Amino acid sequence: MERLIVENVHFTAALSVNRARALLTVENDRVTDVPELSGTRAFTTKYKIWGKECQVVIVYTESFFTQQLHGVTQRLVKSEKNLADLKERLSKDRSHGRIPELKNLKKQIQQILSAQHMEDIIKVKIPEKEPLSDFSYSVDHAALRDLSNQRLGKTVLVTDNLDRPPHQIIEFYRRLAYIEETFKNMKNVDFLRWQPAYHWTDQKLRVHGFYCVLALLLCSLAHKVVLENGVKITIPAFLKDLTAIREVALLYPPETSQKSQITVSRLSARQKKLSQLLGVQDVVAAG
Repeated sequence: MERLIVENVHFTAALSVNRARALLTVENDRVTDVPELSGTRAFTTKYKIWGKECQVVIVYTESFFTQQLHGVTQRLVKSEKNLADLKERLSKDRSHGRIPELKNLKKQIQQILSAQHMEDIIKVKIPEKEPLSDFSYSVDHAALRDLSNQRLGKTVLVTDNLDRPPHQIIEFYRRLAYIEETFKNMKNVDFLRWQPAYHWTDQKLRVHGFYCVLALLLCSLAHKVVLENGVKITIPAFLKDLTAIREVALLYPPETSQKSQITVSRLSARQKKLSQLLGVQDVVAAG
């Protein structure tokens, strides 16, 4: 980030929770609707970071909130079950005259509460005396409310562009998903993969990189054509369908009246659609 700032490169990025802990305490009632983006609200402020004044956009998304709340609930149920099981084991050990060490018990409880947010939500009381008798635990509902109001469903975005409206900054950041999908496609084991390169010199690797990106560009353009014509399909599935289209040469003995010809293999309904949109059969006929 320092290099981007020194070289005056514009950026839009997300801050980690640890870096943006103070910013995330903004209550939900302070964020306002973003009319351009359904189910999204935002709060903007100025913030100096990396030695530069930036615009910070705290984004609240309903779907993200629901997803995170579901995760917290699942972890809460699992942690409480594990604590109940630990209490039961402790009770059985006491009945058999086996008293666990305080240090060992604390270590087990710490491990149970190591899941995200659990240490803040579940409060455990352990008597600091020997011999160890038991422990108790409860859900801190105030901490759970604070977590729900201040943290869940939020993303903190930061940009050096002080004039752009919040919806544009949010849209810029969400385009990151397209870039991540591109890298995922270039790691596909069947199509468009970067490796193996079979080259060692920088010059040859640059050429290899060029035709890999060129292949990705051509596939993306073809994929764009089929999407715009109502065929909802991923790039790997799209390439798999195209690969399965085979050119077939039908050859007949000279003494027969049938003329030899080149055609394509039997196509599925989707392959026919792709073939029509991309002119596959036209290419076969021209060949």
